[in-house]
Amino acid sequence: MSEQGRTTTRRRGLRQWLLLTVVLLVALAAIPAASSPRSSEHYVALGDSRAAGPSTLRFLNDGCGRTAASYPRLIEEWLQPEFFNFAACSGARVEHILDNPQESRSGDARPLQVDAVTDETTLITISIGGNDVRWYDIARACFTKEEGADRECRNDPETRLAAMESLRPLRPRLDRLLGTLQERAPKAKIFLAGHGGTVGDHGCFPVVPTSDEDAQFIAEYQDKMNEIIRAAARYAGVTYVDLAKASVGHDACQPQGVKWYEGNVTTSTSLTMHPNNTGNRAFAKLFEDEIKREFRKRVR
Repeated sequence: MSEQGRTTTRRRGLRQWLLLTVVLLVALAAIPAASSPRSSEHYVALGDSRAAGPSTLRFLNDGCGRTAASYPRLIEEWLQPEFFNFAACSGARVEHILDNPQESRSGDARPLQVDAVTDETTLITISIGGNDVRWYDIARACFTKEEGADRECRNDPETRLAAMESLRPLRPRLDRLLGTLQERAPKAKIFLAGHGGTVGDHGCFPVVPTSDEDAQFIAEYQDKMNEIIRAAARYAGVTYVDLAKASVGHDACQPQGVKWYEGNVTTSTSLTMHPNNTGNRAFAKLFEDEIKREFRKRVR
């Protein structure tokens, strides 16, 4: 072969090699980042049933009602942390995170949730407070047994006093909880979820069996609860995840596929007065967006 022919062959081989390299780089770039661990995060999920994601299909199989449909499990799937501890348990109050072992529905005593948090923990998500204030008891005082009826709970002095008194201990409990978590896990970014969204500005018998005016009273009560949670997050310097604001238009009275919550009558495998799978996916996305913002701050 002539020198010119050998040169042409070498050039052709070089072009083929370069083309193969480009193809491989494009293929690697197209692989989703979630296919391998994003970081060495040590993630702990704390809280009550909003975090556990209980289902009527699986509730009896896990004393805490934790399921794969829960937002912490969806966050884990997205984040692929090096370490994950799912400590949340349905029915939990702040005391079950910090002080008193919770008796699960299967009858065994659960360890304190805070024991899952160590100085190696880098990420914590929390949904807590609903059981502390007994929000469902307040809502239930407004429920009617007949369509079109009006309990007028909004005008009942005892119901209004009970609602106000139920919120009183929440702030000091949250302050103590967040302070304890920061002491135990000084490297951790903490994300505290708000509450509310189940009830919108109108009732819909029998799913939300209230008058429109009483539904608005329940929604306003939960707004006050969120003001307390937001203030506690701000004071502690942790991230508040506003689930209620994002839930507008997705309350339990909305059609299947639009609603993020089940009402007093469930139309899915999710429990009554709890987020459904659509809601859990939406919550996971809200948490993920906040987590990504924190990741961006780390590399600045």
